[in-house]
Amino acid sequence: METDTIVIHLSLKPRRRAGRKYLIAPDGATTPAMGETPQLQTMQKALVRAHRWRQEIESGSYDSITDFARRSRQDEAYVLRQLSLTFLAPTIVEAILNNAQPRYLTLQHLYNLTTLIWGEQETNLLLHE
Repeated sequence: METDTIVIHLSLKPRRRAGRKYLIAPDGATTPAMGETPQLQTMQKALVRAHRWRQEIESGSYDSITDFARRSRQDEAYVLRQLSLTFLAPTIVEAILNNAQPRYLTLQHLYNLTTLIWGEQETNLLLHE
């Protein structure tokens, strides 16, 4: 049994853009060298961390937020700021987890939103679009 083999040579050069490898074809078209792997963005990581920490504290494993901060070797102010993210409106959390948040939205903006009720949080985001 004979197999026919076809060998194709492409003149592609691997290059890096923003730390990611891309292949550049002779016509200038680019494609990622590796398949895109979904990575959590900064805001997504912060939300996950905040909810995980809140579950740990509410489970009764820690006497207080201060105790949690001390045992996890985190600054108490940092822990409180992260935990405040658990007070974001569900629509905002869903948008962030789906990577559909407005481009201007920053983590600092999220911290400022947590002092508002859900309706005001959503309105505040709409005003800045």
